[in-house]
Amino acid sequence: MRKTLIIALTSLLLVSGCAKKKEKDGVTDAQLSIYETYYNTIYDNAVFSPDSSHFSLETEMTALPDGTYRYYVVIDHPKVAMYNVTALVIEDHTAYDEADKMMPSIGIFDDSVSLIPYQVNTEEGFAKGISLSGESSEKTISLQILVEWRDSTGTKRSREFIAKDLEAEEKEN
Repeated sequence: MRKTLIIALTSLLLVSGCAKKKEKDGVTDAQLSIYETYYNTIYDNAVFSPDSSHFSLETEMTALPDGTYRYYVVIDHPKVAMYNVTALVIEDHTAYDEADKMMPSIGIFDDSVSLIPYQVNTEEGFAKGISLSGESSEKTISLQILVEWRDSTGTKRSREFIAKDLEAEEKEN
């Protein structure tokens, strides 16, 4: 009886241990899987718009003192209620397996935010806008952007694919 109890407890511990989410540096396997899915969705998409009819999207790229460049993607001024916004930016149409760094995102590894026209309440998760940024060693870059959101009931999902080409502004002396 005692041997059976020990085997049962050992089996239970093994099963519960295997069911835990693996986590490394605060990132779970589930989050990485979602990131890869979004990444491949952008990579496999064939049609990109230059702008959005649902929000404003601005981009900028500046030179840094170390010779690299930082780009910014700002999503704000929503024209529709955008709940649980998820966004991801990939650079130069790079395949997931060839990317040597994590790309800028929101709503995958962190909490999503909502953008509601004329409403800002950060405590409730209603942001004024979203800013994503990344670094590049190249002076010019092509960005492919996915912005996804849900309606107020959480049932309807909307997506926009936007492409922007950027070139770093020259510093004036």
